[in-house]
Amino acid sequence: MKNPCYCDTIDNQYRENNGIPLGYCGNCEVCGKPGHTQHFPGAVPYTGSWCDDCLKTVARHYKLKAFVIPLLLVLLLVIAPITGILWRQVQ
Repeated sequence: MKNPCYCDTIDNQYRENNGIPLGYCGNCEVCGKPGHTQHFPGAVPYTGSWCDDCLKTVARHYKLKAFVIPLLLVLLLVIAPITGILWRQVQ
């Protein structure tokens, strides 16, 4: 499967000026290795450059964050009031 990136639109002069090897279209924003310029792997409207390893890490963290935030909201909105009611009954 081909990367959904901008490799086809980058000219050789731009690659030479920015030290980007052939077959890549950007340098990773995280580690600086050659990578691909593509859309952020989540629901954020952002385009950046990532190597394959850092892209997987960014995608994994975004998915984890998308699970943890709703879980924390449930804990705060549902469980916290219940424990408060139980605490008042014990005293």
